[in-house]
Order: sequence, then C-alpha cells, then structure tokens
Amino acid sequence: MQPFKRPSSTTPTSPQTPTFQLANAPGAPSLAQGTGSNLTVTWTTPAIDSTHNAAAGFNLQFSSSGAAIWTNVAGVTSPYTLSGLNAGAAYDVQVQSTDAAGTSAWSATSTLATAAGGPSLPNTPAAPSLAQGTGSNLTVTWIAPATDGTHGAATSYNLQYSPSGAGTWTNVAGVISPYVMTGLTAGASYDVEVQSVNAGGPSVLWSATSTLATITTGPFAPSAPAIASVAPPPNGTTTQLTVAWTAPATDGTHGAATAYNLRSSASGAGTWTTVTGVTSPYVITGLTGATAIDVEVQATNAAASPSAWSAITTGTTWGATVAPGSWVAAASQVHGTGVAPNGGVQATVTAAPTAVTGVNFAWSSSPSTIPTAGLIAAAADGQTNGWGQFLNAPATAGTFYFWMVAQGASGVTSGALVSSAITVS
Repeated sequence: MQPFKRPSSTTPTSPQTPTFQLANAPGAPSLAQGTGSNLTVTWTTPAIDSTHNAAAGFNLQFSSSGAAIWTNVAGVTSPYTLSGLNAGAAYDVQVQSTDAAGTSAWSATSTLATAAGGPSLPNTPAAPSLAQGTGSNLTVTWIAPATDGTHGAATSYNLQYSPSGAGTWTNVAGVISPYVMTGLTAGASYDVEVQSVNAGGPSVLWSATSTLATITTGPFAPSAPAIASVAPPPNGTTTQLTVAWTAPATDGTHGAATAYNLRSSASGAGTWTTVTGVTSPYVITGLTGATAIDVEVQATNAAASPSAWSAITTGTTWGATVAPGSWVAAASQVHGTGVAPNGGVQATVTAAPTAVTGVNFAWSSSPSTIPTAGLIAAAADGQTNGWGQFLNAPATAGTFYFWMVAQGASGVTSGALVSSAITVS
C-alpha cells in the first residue's frame, strides 16, 4: 500500500511595485556677471546610473554669501538669470535635481559678487496711454517707473508697435514721453509697448500692451510748419520783426495748410500773443527795441484740429534808429572814385533804448543781409546824433546797396539802414 501524500499547493505571486529612484545632484553651478547687478547661473544635467534616474527638472536657491538665508526658486532651467540683486554683493548659489521620486541633495555651493557700483536695471513701465493725434497719428504717453533698492532710475525708453495682434513689432529706441507715432494707416488698430533703459541696460520686460485705432477718415490736419527766419527789417525800425516760414509737406496722413496762426512772447516768458489767419512773411509790430522775442507758427485747414506749433525761433529787434543824414550817396556812382556828390555820406543814429558805441558804413550786393565784412568805420561829425565818413564807391561795376550799421555794447549790431539800389559803372 502506497503511503499517503498530501497534495502540493501553489501560493500565488503578488505583482511587483515599481521603484522610483532619485536623480543625482548636479555639480556646482557656474556663475557669471549679467547686465547691471544680475548673475547668470548655468549647470550641467547630472548623469544617470543604475541607482539614479534622469533629472526631470531643477530647483535653485541663493543667499547672501555666508548668511545661509536661502531664497528658493522652483522649476528653473539652465541658464537662469538671478535679478534684483544688490550691486557689489557676493551671493552663494546651489541647484538641486527633481524627478518623480523627489528631490536630490543640493549641489556644492558656487559664489560670485555682482558688479560693484554698476547701475541697477530700471523697473518696467506701466502700460502706456494712447490718444488720437493729428491725422492718423497716435500720441503715446507713459509714466517713469519707480526706483527702489534693486532698480535704478530710467534715463530713456524704447518703444515698439505692431498692427494689433500681428506681433510684427517696429522698434524705436531712445524716445521720451509724449511720443508721436506717425505714418500709420488710417482706421487701423495698433498695439504699443514701452521699455525703460539706463546705463545698466533695458528693463527685463516690456510694459503691458495698449491698443488704439487711428482715425478712419479725413480731412487730416497739416504738419507743423518750419520757421525760416525771425529778423528785424533792414530799414532799422526798432519796433518790428519779420517772420518767414515754409509750408509743411503733405502726405497720406497730413493735409495741406490753408492758413496759419502765429504767436509771440518775450523770450522765455511764455506769455503768448496770438494772431490768426496770417501768411508768410508776417510783420510783428508794436515791439520794444533791443528785445528778444520767441515766435511759433501753426498751420490750419478744414480739419477739426490745427497742426502742432512749430519749434520756437527767437529774433531780436533793433536797438537804435538809423536814418540817412544830409550827405546821401547818389543813385549812380563811378567805381573806385569818391562817392558822389559830396565825397562822403552821413548817418543820423538815435540811441533808443540801446547806447550806440560805433557806426560803420558798408557796400553790399544784398538788400536784406546785414554785411559783416568790408565795414568802414564812421566818426562823429559834430552834428546832433551825426556820424559821417568820406569813402569811395565799390572798385567794380554792378548794383550795390549802401548800409549804415550802428553798434551797441560789446559790438552787437543794434540798428541798420539800407539804401535803394545804387548803380556803379
């Protein structure tokens, strides 16, 4: 009889649970100077082996050197820029690997000082304000960003704009607020951003975007005119200035000027007197002698708004009244001979309000430009306010004008008179 055998039994095997392994710690990071007081941190991905998985990400921590008061930044990639640091200060930096199993040990510490005394980057400006300008222009304004312990003052700004949503940016460097964007398409929307700049470089970010559409239809206002000259009249009148300007150009967003406004003020005072509907040249009257006057001109047309005012141009009125005396050059002269009919000429010069320190005579081919060369000094002739001089007609034939030029303190021209045309044969 066979002995009884207990039937064998099989115990089922439980499924294996996967084992997650930590990534290796990175090596000590490399530190380098960035812009301003920034530091650039780079590191190498650690190796994988039989007991360490690949790193899926990295954390970074930094502290003032030796303080061990760490600031942690999670989820960084190499290279990473540490910004907002103090200038001329040393910092300790460590990095750490992360994966599904958790975090590795921190790397060895690297230390570097930020640039000493270098200017800190400026803060990013707030979103700019946009407003309709003349024609299809847009006027952009913004506020200077605040300064703090880690951000310096902005000294200039960059601006970029794009058709709204296109992201095709046009950059303009070194602008100030307000800035006028010209040459835009009528009836189109534009995105605008600004960026602050100082000696350390630009702000880290551009401002938030502002958007506005240009005007769809005209008429478009004209461009600002340019003043060509603000000058006293050649006849020596002390109470007048003659203003001449050129018509502004027209383009797709600026119409032609049909009239002009003009305003004047004692130089630097900003107390403007305005006249409307004038044309070039325009004579300002009722002024005081030897006085500097600021002048601006503005173009108008059928558009609701005029142009901007032109740049200020300053002219100075004569300071003395000059008139021919009793000896006057005849209208016909013979070249190289004594002036007919008396061999000389005389000027009467009345000082008001500027004292007269000297009088010169001169021949010139121009009836409007005060001569500065070939001046012939005159002498007081004993008559009331009288100055005279014997002299010759020009050495060559032609048409000439005879100038009488008075001078004030420091040799500054203070009055002049031009004769009618004189024919020299």
